[in-house]
Amino acid sequence: MIYIRSDCRALQWLLDTKDSSGRLARWAISLSAFNIVDIKYKPGKINTNCDTLSRYPLSPHLTLLNTTSSPPLLNLWDNCTLLDDIRTEQYNDARLKPIVDILSNPTHPLHHKFHPPFTLINGILYRYRSPSNNTHQRLAGMQHLLVIPKSLQSQILSWTHDHPTAGHGGREKTLYRLTNRVYWNTMRQDLIQYIRSCPSCQKYKYINQSLNAPLQMHIVQEPWHTIGVDIMGPFPVTQRQKQYLLVVVDYFTRWVELFPLRTTTSSDIAHILVNEIICRWGCPTYILSDNGPQFVSELFTNICSSLGIRNKTTSNYHPQTNMTERMNRNLKPMIAQYAQENAHSWDRHLSKLALSIRTSVNETTGDTPAYLNFGRDPKLPLDLLITNPGNNEPLLPTSISTEVDTYKEYLRKDLLTAHRIAQEHNEVRKMQQKHKYDQHSSNRSFKEGQLVWVSIPSVLKHGKLDPLYQGPCRIVQVLSPSSFIIHRLSDGVNLGATNIDRLKLFYSPNRQRDTLQRNTNGPHSVTPLQPLMSVNVNVVNNTTAPHIPLNNNLAPPPSLIHSQRYQRPVRTRKQPNRLNL
Repeated sequence: MIYIRSDCRALQWLLDTKDSSGRLARWAISLSAFNIVDIKYKPGKINTNCDTLSRYPLSPHLTLLNTTSSPPLLNLWDNCTLLDDIRTEQYNDARLKPIVDILSNPTHPLHHKFHPPFTLINGILYRYRSPSNNTHQRLAGMQHLLVIPKSLQSQILSWTHDHPTAGHGGREKTLYRLTNRVYWNTMRQDLIQYIRSCPSCQKYKYINQSLNAPLQMHIVQEPWHTIGVDIMGPFPVTQRQKQYLLVVVDYFTRWVELFPLRTTTSSDIAHILVNEIICRWGCPTYILSDNGPQFVSELFTNICSSLGIRNKTTSNYHPQTNMTERMNRNLKPMIAQYAQENAHSWDRHLSKLALSIRTSVNETTGDTPAYLNFGRDPKLPLDLLITNPGNNEPLLPTSISTEVDTYKEYLRKDLLTAHRIAQEHNEVRKMQQKHKYDQHSSNRSFKEGQLVWVSIPSVLKHGKLDPLYQGPCRIVQVLSPSSFIIHRLSDGVNLGATNIDRLKLFYSPNRQRDTLQRNTNGPHSVTPLQPLMSVNVNVVNNTTAPHIPLNNNLAPPPSLIHSQRYQRPVRTRKQPNRLNL
């Protein structure tokens, strides 16, 4: 027997409560194995013996286990040999060494062609830049830009983007940081590709542009051809022990059926489908549901297959595909309003709320679900209070021999007209919705085998610092232009059917490194700049002059980059001849 005296009131409450559930219930079950007889609260200032032992210092020889240490951060100030490395690499660079040799010899006949804009300071090649009119750049006071050789460009990009002092900045911020300090001719293109292929930025950063694909329209031409099913809950347990709500919606008429449930097993759903839907309205051609275990179970799938029903499921974490989700959004506040006094009585008014939806005009079809199903509107209690004298006269012949045939003819004509008008309204409404939705969508396409990032739903995140995307993942099957089967590369897990709205293309950093090293013409490589002019001097004073290509297709001045955000018209200036380095 164990007696506990503790300053933790929560521990005392845990064993005294009788209706614990979930994690609290598991804790209570774990503690019950210790034969605890009594737990009493004792403040820490009185329970001094236990309080003293809890503060007893550890022995010096004890070591902490499972400690983690952060990897050392790159310290830029420890790179004291950076300038020496740049000087060495400039002499080893095939495109920079001829310029360095020419500038080192003031008597060289081509010296005046390279000075300015280039100069040598302590044996290091710099590019001269005139002071800018921009305030921030003028205050920076950087009039000599360090020319970076090809072999060190990737390292400079890493320092100006990956280092904590750079903070994984965006394109313009990082470009501003670079253009005030260093120079090479493809700096802007290399920077854009480097940031685009940064794994950390791809995984954690938001995307300003919309990833939504154009709206896919699903138009039905007859009642009970396609139905949508979904489960709402759990709600507060009612007196009849109901906790969930099964919602069934007909896609053509918008007729709704509501069934309160105790449990949501596949047998419960299958029983309602057969006895309440099929026996009343017939077998639908399609049933659209989410990926809940009730709808993808073997029992539910076999029943649909035996009845000739095609069971379709939405993409993972993309519920807007199912029209029932929109009905749930309207239904939930209706239930809450009539259950505000007693939350445990939410199932008492479901039949009345269903009647309200069935007899209300739907904006998409332009008619009531009841009329599209039966060819007439039910008489409501309000009709008994407000009578219309014109409606008291019989509209059909009273002859017994002809009233049935006449009613059938009237009903057939009315339903055909109503269905035709409803279909036209539905198509027009769908086109309006598609036009409005597609204004903020983007036409994207993916192919089998491509690498992508997959967004992580908020329900799977554990904190605000969790990544926004998981991956890289590979597309292993294309189900439709907007749905794909995805496998995660790290562990091979099948992520199931994924909508295109949750995907974005993966850019490999290895390909970007290869571009900087080889300067090849790959799909993400930098296009070589074409020379505007070349100078060929064979022999001048017994000195061989190398072939030096000149170029004017260079990165724009920082002042132009800074002013692009204001969208002002820029005066076109004559581009100077610059060297292609």
